[in-house]
Amino acid sequence: MSSYTCNGCELQFPSGDDQRQHMKSEWHRYNLKRRVAQLAPIPESVFNSKVQALSTENNNDDGKHKQLTKKEIRRREKEALLERKKELLKIAHENAAKNIQKEEQKPESEPQLEELTKSKEMETSKPEESELTETQLAEKLMHEKISNRVDIPLEECLFCGKRHYNLDINTEHMLKSHGFFIPEQKYLVDKPGLIRYISEKIGLGNICIICNYQGRSLEAVRQHMLAKRHCRIPYDEEDEKLEISDFYDFTNSYGEPQQPVVVGTSGDANDEDWEDVDEDQDEGSDQELPEEVLYHDGIELHLPTGVKVGHRSLMKYYRQNLKPESEVTEGQGTVMAAETRKMLQPYDRRNVQTQKRSWQQETKNKKQHDKKSAKHKNFQPHYRDQLLQ
Repeated sequence: MSSYTCNGCELQFPSGDDQRQHMKSEWHRYNLKRRVAQLAPIPESVFNSKVQALSTENNNDDGKHKQLTKKEIRRREKEALLERKKELLKIAHENAAKNIQKEEQKPESEPQLEELTKSKEMETSKPEESELTETQLAEKLMHEKISNRVDIPLEECLFCGKRHYNLDINTEHMLKSHGFFIPEQKYLVDKPGLIRYISEKIGLGNICIICNYQGRSLEAVRQHMLAKRHCRIPYDEEDEKLEISDFYDFTNSYGEPQQPVVVGTSGDANDEDWEDVDEDQDEGSDQELPEEVLYHDGIELHLPTGVKVGHRSLMKYYRQNLKPESEVTEGQGTVMAAETRKMLQPYDRRNVQTQKRSWQQETKNKKQHDKKSAKHKNFQPHYRDQLLQ
């Protein structure tokens, strides 16, 4: 009975050289992978048939099914569009040359037929030339978007597509499951209109509501928003606030305007309601204040009388009673300086250098940690061997 065996392939060998040669083969390595995956080993004939089928499939493909990058796909689409434009230009030139030849061959007794043919040629050449312009291409893309639009109802979740009974339950689900928070709900007056506007932005334009990423379909945009956690309404910058300002009403947050009191409007008013004013006072009120005296330094308003007027937002600073700064004489200053010098610690160059090196090392370690975390953030968590399928 031979003592040379292979537990992975369940074989026995008469000598050690045969065993070592078997260990170097691809069949043995494949069986080891199957054993790690808790699968039974396969005989050598089955392995050879698999390798042969895989090699023939690769030869037949010749790189046709190779996965292309987004940059390569855009480049090919651009080349196809340029070739289409060249073909259209060539057809237009050929048609123009034919029309010129026909005009030269036609007699002068048929002016009406010439006008009709010219109008028909213009009608046929217009769509060909219009396809070359950018506006026509944009309109064509817009028609395709409108034809492929997906209407998302108010009861359907914008990110996962789940249906609910009403709009309130749907918004509560989006808040708890996806973090979809609606800002300034106190002043929101058209909640269905806001949700409808965002649904049109996702369903019609296939655009992310945070980074304006444009996907090929609704599912692509939803996967992007769920993967990047872009499931909220942007409300940080001024443009983002103005975009959804039509659905809000902030008039309640403004103070009520003070209505002027009109004195003596009724016919039965007494003469006591009126006051006599000196003519000099009236003349002084009509005069404009000089601009060189009345100015605003950005914080306070300086009046000609010398009074400084501040804003009510700075009231907490005006109410402070700060201790006035005491003026120190020359002798007192020297005494205070001598006392403070005694309290100062001596400057140690080595301690400063070691502290500086420790700070530099801490910042370096932090940068390396951030770089590694950013590098491994989008890695796939699972790996699957194609041969084991």
